Amino acid sequence: MIETSENKPPCGLTVLSLLSILTGLVAGAICGSFRLLLKWADGIRTMLALGAWHGFPAGLFLIVMASLTAFLAALMVRRLAPLASGSGIPHVEAVLAGSTTPASAGLIPVKFVGGLLAIGSGLALGREGPSVQMGATAANTIGHALRLGRSDCRVLLAAGAG
Repeated sequence: MIETSENKPPCGLTVLSLLSILTGLVAGAICGSFRLLLKWADGIRTMLALGAWHGFPAGLFLIVMASLTAFLAALMVRRLAPLASGSGIPHVEAVLAGSTTPASAGLIPVKFVGGLLAIGSGLALGREGPSVQMGATAANTIGHALRLGRSDCRVLLAAGAG
């Protein structure tokens, strides 16, 4: 990842406003897709729970699938992106407070797929935390790709989290 300079001057309010719009579009696409796929997974899970597949042991299938998908999600997080664990909001708050570094762009697919697997299988988790962290990470990635200063990256990160 490209390091930004702490001494780099801010890019200006107009440019930062335009970049915030870009950030919103990217974060919206990621989080909107996440939400739609979770809704689809919920429909499938509901169909199975209601026994829509006649002669199929739906309850057993749901238990096995929830166990397997939760295991896969945990394995992905542990091996690929440990910062993707948990809701993600405390990590974003810590980055904004300056007490930790932002996550790399590799967090987004792990959080996206892992969240779909875990939440989509019926675990009692919310979609808001993953959405905040994915949006913040996308914003930080945009800021680094454009070689913005640290303060501008923080502003974009807050915009992406929002």
